[in-house]
Amino acid sequence: MTPMKKLFCIMVLCCAALFMGCSDKNVTNQYSIGCLAYRNNMHYSDWDGFESYISSQVVYNEIISFTSETKEENDAKAVAYFNEQAEKLDTDSLCTFIAPGDYIVYGVGYSIDEHSFYILKGLIFKSDGAEDYDEQFTLAK
Repeated sequence: MTPMKKLFCIMVLCCAALFMGCSDKNVTNQYSIGCLAYRNNMHYSDWDGFESYISSQVVYNEIISFTSETKEENDAKAVAYFNEQAEKLDTDSLCTFIAPGDYIVYGVGYSIDEHSFYILKGLIFKSDGAEDYDEQFTLAK
């Protein structure tokens, strides 16, 4: 084989490897982390105080994104990120901002459509304490 044919074959193989290796099989998903649901009586709960305090401690009311081979892997990364954030919270202090009968859900999830939201994981803050949020869907009113 002549040097030109060898060079041509090498270039063809490199191009083929480049095109086959560049097929992007990754999926990127965006998630909201912050207040995903709430019930409030505007007269008694200190929402501004709650939001000011929580946003000084963790990522709050922001969009985050993850890229993996599947959506399920991205969901797992979003939950792991939420867990890291939740570990930083002083839940007892946050509950002092909430009046009886009110609650706020700090969580991570994604929009299904303009009227509903899927919550992967969350914490519900009430006047009597914080606990895991076990519902999955929130409907906007």
